[in-house]
Amino acid sequence: MLKVLKKIALVSTAAVMLTSLTACNTKIKIDYGYNPEDYITLGQYQGIEVSVDTESIKNGLINDHIKSEQEDNTTYSDVSRGAVEGDKVICDFAGSIKGQMVNGFSDNDYSLVLGKDTFVVDGFIDQLYGMKAGESKVAILEVPESFSSAPEYAGSKIVFEITVTAVQQPLVPMVTDAYVKEKFNLNSVEEYRNSVEEEIKDTIDEKLEAAKKEAVLSKLQDNCTVKGYPEDFLNSQRDSFEQSIKFYALMQGKSNDEYCQDHFGISFEEYVKKAVAQQLILQAIAQKEKMTITEYEYKGDLEAFVKRQGSTDKDNFVEKYGRDKVVQSMLAEKAQNLVMETAVYK
Repeated sequence: MLKVLKKIALVSTAAVMLTSLTACNTKIKIDYGYNPEDYITLGQYQGIEVSVDTESIKNGLINDHIKSEQEDNTTYSDVSRGAVEGDKVICDFAGSIKGQMVNGFSDNDYSLVLGKDTFVVDGFIDQLYGMKAGESKVAILEVPESFSSAPEYAGSKIVFEITVTAVQQPLVPMVTDAYVKEKFNLNSVEEYRNSVEEEIKDTIDEKLEAAKKEAVLSKLQDNCTVKGYPEDFLNSQRDSFEQSIKFYALMQGKSNDEYCQDHFGISFEEYVKKAVAQQLILQAIAQKEKMTITEYEYKGDLEAFVKRQGSTDKDNFVEKYGRDKVVQSMLAEKAQNLVMETAVYK
């Protein structure tokens, strides 16, 4: 009798384990609210061939790092001429609004490099060009509408009284064997460049991967035909990008359109449609390849996936975007990985 009970218990335990395993392997149902294939005609998405100038990218990053270190080692000397691009200008200034001095817009011994540094009020730096040490001027400017540090002054006219106390020209060191020996204890410029390459290796690798990804996904869009856009999906993505791009655009005092033109060479609306088209293409690939996400995959990969999206709290991430959207994004990533892994780089 005892043997029979033990056998029944083992069978029951096995049944529970089998049920649990089956639940973990359950495919999560994907419902976009539309059929991606109604909007996309897929072209070649495996074995895409692209050319990436890796040497140019690597050398550009090395040169940028060397230039930054040159700037760190640049010294300045006083000159009597008017200030020009690249000069360091040291000045005293006082800003007043409606006749009242405003502390946040006043300073002494304030220094900035023309053509490099910025100032919170547009046009202030322009006033410094051509000024000599000892010269003063009055400039009437306007506080930006987006000025959030003191919103009560946003959009107000401001009168600056500016006095330049010094104009200094830069003495940029030449990158020679003597320079790298003195500053970095290295024997030659070649040795210095090799040292820099090793120092920024992670950055180089990241930039090369980003360049490859951009080239492949751009070619993927060229290979596919966009027949239209699901209206609700397009509108939701437009709203999302409106908020995310607006943050960076306002920091530069630009509209979303101006920001997109400057950084991507296209309008904001074109940028949105390009991003939506990429998502639709990946959804169509996942659908054609019959890709799925199981409960086991979702739970096991969620934390790493969230980190790749730049977040650290998976629970907050899922709460913010919703489980369905997260699963859809994980599936799109799986499709993108297929495209990237089969691509051919020249």
